[in-house]
Amino acid sequence: MKKGIKIIYLVLIAFVIYLIIEVIRKLIGGSLGTEELVLGLLIANLGYSFSINYRISDLNSKVSEHLGWHKGRRNSH
Repeated sequence: MKKGIKIIYLVLIAFVIYLIIEVIRKLIGGSLGTEELVLGLLIANLGYSFSINYRISDLNSKVSEHLGWHKGRRNSH
């Protein structure tokens, strides 16, 4: 599962790099249309939102396990 998530992150990063290049090209004078560029940026934003949500969820589970350890609970894994 972790390997699949890393691949998705790499694809998202490559997509964002492509969008940054297109934004620079748009500022210089040529590129995708404005609508396509805005749609791409919205998709990148959505991808990062899911990425942040996954990381917060993972961190929350780690903190819960750690606090359970302090309270003397055994880990079920």
